[in-house]
This record gives sequence, C-alpha cells and structure tokens, in this order.
Amino acid sequence: MAITITSKDVHDIDIAGLTIAIVVTFTRLGIRIKNRKLGWDDFWATFSIIGAALLMTGVLIILDPKPSMTQLTRVAGYYITSEGFYTIVWTSRLSILCTIIRIAPPGTMRKFLLVIGSLFGVMWIFLAMQEIFICEREPDWKAAVPTQCHLGKAVAITQLITDIIADLCLLIAPLRLFWNSMLPSGHRMRLNIVFSTCLLTTIVSLVHAYWIFANLGLNEIFTGIFETTISMIVASLNVLVGFLYHTMTKGSSLPSERTGTGGQGIELHGRSVATGPISVDITTTTYTDAEAGAFKESNKRHQDIYNLNDGLYEEGDKKSEIVQFRGY
Repeated sequence: MAITITSKDVHDIDIAGLTIAIVVTFTRLGIRIKNRKLGWDDFWATFSIIGAALLMTGVLIILDPKPSMTQLTRVAGYYITSEGFYTIVWTSRLSILCTIIRIAPPGTMRKFLLVIGSLFGVMWIFLAMQEIFICEREPDWKAAVPTQCHLGKAVAITQLITDIIADLCLLIAPLRLFWNSMLPSGHRMRLNIVFSTCLLTTIVSLVHAYWIFANLGLNEIFTGIFETTISMIVASLNVLVGFLYHTMTKGSSLPSERTGTGGQGIELHGRSVATGPISVDITTTTYTDAEAGAFKESNKRHQDIYNLNDGLYEEGDKKSEIVQFRGY
C-alpha cells in the first residue's frame, strides 16, 4: 500500500526541512569564517543555499498557485523546483569532495579526485538537461494544477545510477585516504564515520527514484526535498563535528611528545614509551639541497592537514605515532 503524502506534508517539509538545512550550512560557514579556513568546499556549500532558496520558492508556487499566476509562471515554478533540487544535491557532493581534496596529499590521489569532481559536473548538467528535454517533449503537463512534469523511468534510472556512483566515490575516497594515513585509529574511525554518512543520501535517493517510477507526484516532491535536506546537512557534518570535538577537548591537557631538542636524525617511537624501552635510532644524514627542500615541503604539507581538519585531529593527539626530530 502506497504511503499517501498530502500537500500540507510537502509544504511543511519544504519550509521546515530546508530552513534547518540552510541554518546548518550558515553555521558551518560561520565556523569556517571565524577560523579563517574558507575553501572551495565552502563555496559549493554556499551555492547549495542558493539552490535551497530556489527549491523552496518553486515548491510553494507549485503547491499553492495564485489565481493571478499565468501558466508560464507555474511552469517556471516547476523548473525552478527541478533545477533547485539538482543544484543542492550536486553542490553538496562537490562540497564533500572538495573537503576530501583539501586534505589529500598532492599527486595521483588529488588528480584522481579532481577528475571525479569534473565527472560530478558532467552528471549534474546531464541530469538537468535530460529533465528539460523530457518535459518539453510532452508539454501536456503544463496545463495541469499542480503543475508537475511526469519524468518517467528514464529519469529515475539515470538518477539512481548517478546517485550510487557519486556516493560510492565519496565513501571510498576518504576511506582509502584516512586508512593509509598516519592518523591515530580513533581519529580515522571518527572521520570515516563522518564521511560515511553520504550513504544516508543514497538511501533517500533510492526512495525518491521509486516514487518517480510509481509516478506519484507529491511523494516524489516530498522525498526530493528530504534528500536535499539530508545532502546539505551531511555536507556540513565534518565541520560541525570537528568544531564540537575541538570545543569539548579544548580544555583537556594532552602530553606533548615533542620534548626533544632536535638532534640529527633521532626518531622516538611513541608506542614504546608506555610499554618498554624506547627504541632510539641515531643516524647522521647528509641531505642535498633538493632533498632538504622536499623534506621541508613534506613537513609543511603535514602541518597544512592539521590546519584544515576543522579540529578533528589536534596537534597533541599524535601520541601513538612516530615522533621525528630532524635538524638542518
């Protein structure tokens, strides 16, 4: 038995859901501005707010058209709704992807993520153009009230395929990145959980695709709005969780491992400190200018990751990693 969604249900989630998503995104932007860590992920998050405004406005036009509204206005309201939906979904994904890119090391991994970002843009444009093409090919829906195009199975299948591909990319990329990193296991788990919430949008998109198949208009709009709400919140989750973690642990005192004086080539293995004798490897290494420059660049990149992690990985949390001292 199909779940019956009323116009009031759609109206309520349109106002409440998107308002919550917008507030969450503004909160995320406020945290980033305060910490002076604005990046491309914040740009796409801001873009999603524009999409939310379009979607909210378009849905209100569709649900409650005024007598003075012409058919052209109602049709425009539908297209505003449609393009607002795609804008939110794909800018939210691009925001998450850019968050991963900004902490990925330079090289093959980052280039691969940039290619994925380009593919996201292609899928976004294709879906938007596909819907316009299908709706314009059969214009009978324009005279109906509420004004809504019947998208059919082709759009449902395309949305389903692109949603699964995109969300799998956003799930696998950070898992691979953090699993191979030197982050403590607890921080790796926390970051993986944050990025794994992309699966929530996949689950909702499956329901949305089902209602497109079933051709139930209000159910389709309702799940579409719910999907966009989840997408915006998930895109900001990393920043919010990092801020809360940083706030809760700000006053805690963590022992510092960097207590050496910077001798030549000394490495202290932090795991041995608590369990037994310290393994000390004393070597004298002569670096060429190129090697020294590369090592400094590596250290700089390591520090950049700390600065961009929104507080999920604090400097004092490196207790379980190899602590290195190098002199130049």
